Amino acid sequence: MNQQIIFNDDMSFDYEKRECVFTGLVSGERITIFIKAKDIIELTNAVKFDFECQVEEWLEDNEPPTNRKIQLVYI
Repeated sequence: MNQQIIFNDDMSFDYEKRECVFTGLVSGERITIFIKAKDIIELTNAVKFDFECQVEEWLEDNEPPTNRKIQLVYI
């Protein structure tokens, strides 16, 4: 398990925007994650896990942005 980020338990899904929003801590800094997910019908534990894995994979290849916001698309 990648310990580069610690996720907070605040994940929410905006069904109008088709976007998931949650936060995490990277090197003591709070970041906000936005994931566009047009095909998600329900925010299940499996979907939450997929979102967290996607963020971890992204952080393996990228530095956290200076604006502390990560924007991804879930396919």
